[in-house]
Amino acid sequence: MMAETRNCTPYAAFVFFFLFYLLVIDLCCQCRGANPDDTTMYELTRSLYGFPSNWKPHKLSSLQKIYLQANAFDSIPSGFFIGLSSLQEISLDDLPLTPRSLSQDITSATRLVYFSAINAYLTGLIPDFLGSLSSLDILHVSYNQLTSPLPSSFAGSVLMKLFLDHQQSRDKISG
Repeated sequence: MMAETRNCTPYAAFVFFFLFYLLVIDLCCQCRGANPDDTTMYELTRSLYGFPSNWKPHKLSSLQKIYLQANAFDSIPSGFFIGLSSLQEISLDDLPLTPRSLSQDITSATRLVYFSAINAYLTGLIPDFLGSLSSLDILHVSYNQLTSPLPSSFAGSVLMKLFLDHQQSRDKISG
């Protein structure tokens, strides 16, 4: 037995798609906030090819996670993390960062529990300020060019997981 087919009038199709469009807009507004500067936006995952000159982190004071991995920028502007006090996770994986491009202003993210910069072209000693992040549980800096020794600031650290594997430097981390 064949199913009976009906022709969909252009009017019915228009109404269907219009209602669908309104539903999608409504869902987007609920997830991100009706205003793009609204502080209810909790994740910033857009592909960025440079930071906007009008970056205002204080407008995102509720931001909890920031994923910047696999983009084309080679540095994080000084002051970028200031005002992001609710930040819990930072991922800078697979960025072509220039040496010493990590800024100490990451320490203003006092709730940071996860920091990852895998294959981010980090060179030299592990930045001392990473050991002073009092709530940091996981530090993942594999596949870089880091060397020994581990900074003394890590002595009182609450780190639960530290990933230093596969360093590409000639002077491997030793201990």
